[in-house]
Amino acid sequence: MIPVLDGKRLLQDLEKLAEIGAGRGGGIDRVAYSPADSEARAWVEARMHELGLEVTADEAGNSSGLYPGQMSHLSPIALGSHTDTVPDGGRYDGALGVLAGLACVRALREDEVHLRRPVEVINFAAEEATMGGTLGSRAVAGLLNPRAVERMAWDGRPVADHLREAGLDPATIVQARRPKGSLAAYLELHVEQGGVLDAADVPVGVVEGIVGIRRYTVIFQGYANHAGTTPMQARRDALVMAAPFILIVRDIAVALGIVGTIGTLRLEPGAPNVIPGRVDLGIEIRGLSEADLDGAEEELTHEAQKVGAEFVVVSRKPPVQSDSRLLGALVMACDELRLPYQRMPSGAGHDAMCIASIAPQAMLFVPSRGGVSHSPDEYTDPESCVVGAQVLLGALLKLDASLDA
Repeated sequence: MIPVLDGKRLLQDLEKLAEIGAGRGGGIDRVAYSPADSEARAWVEARMHELGLEVTADEAGNSSGLYPGQMSHLSPIALGSHTDTVPDGGRYDGALGVLAGLACVRALREDEVHLRRPVEVINFAAEEATMGGTLGSRAVAGLLNPRAVERMAWDGRPVADHLREAGLDPATIVQARRPKGSLAAYLELHVEQGGVLDAADVPVGVVEGIVGIRRYTVIFQGYANHAGTTPMQARRDALVMAAPFILIVRDIAVALGIVGTIGTLRLEPGAPNVIPGRVDLGIEIRGLSEADLDGAEEELTHEAQKVGAEFVVVSRKPPVQSDSRLLGALVMACDELRLPYQRMPSGAGHDAMCIASIAPQAMLFVPSRGGVSHSPDEYTDPESCVVGAQVLLGALLKLDASLDA
């Protein structure tokens, strides 16, 4: 017997969870480790207990529920995401993945089905960038620097303060680490947060990988001088020097099929009556191919050197490719449900990119109306939410049957 997912209950759970941290303007405020975040986590854990799951919480605040399998010695297949939000965020980002995981387990339990492997539903803590980003899943994957708790959170206070207020010990957060192989696989359902699926009217995105992110600062040195008395031909205006580089970033990104953004622009001394003597451009590029990112970095470095600018590498985060077996399970689940799908990268970071360090992972997307996310206007229609959960359940069943084949 194939378990049947209760879509109506999933939608009811989404509505109920959205009441926690709800603001007057329609947004959700469940910033990590806040009282609203803790309330939401407790609500999810209560749903896990209702399903008879073995519920645990770790040192980072991640919580999980384990549904037993026929062979208890096998490592579980995990489903999950997060329920924390950005300030004044949306009701689907993260929450759909956690509640869809519970819906899958509910379908198994109501039909009295136990898979070969246990199934674990994980609600990761602090996925959003308010605490630095993917803090909970980094802790689980052993990627978290212990000093990360000393960094400033979104409100200017140390992350450690937020942990203490939530009843957690900052000194022990790294003890949430799990060994490689402790999860047999990890699947995450998420709203796309972009507009590709919505524009193409495609119900499901099969995520081939999560893009790598590289950030740079390019520094242009001119000469600050009086803006009223210095003739145009005698100026060494750093902003004029930097201006062509803005278009260069765009052109390189377009040529290589990646995305490039100049998100910060700092002028010194920054007065209306002074010619800019120095300009710092903050640049970010994202792409799924390491070779494309290398190529873009090489070209950007060359263009900066041509005009005498200093090119500084700030950070490099490599792309994460999805596991081919998990991708195959998602595709087969779509085919069985006769759902069109589109293979695509994830342009945003997710917990899955961290879990990839300890287990095979893959993601699926459902459309975000208008490509809007991290906003009170974030919306994914009910049918898409249920369809995503059905694909997740189908892929879970196929993985359980094939992982050890």
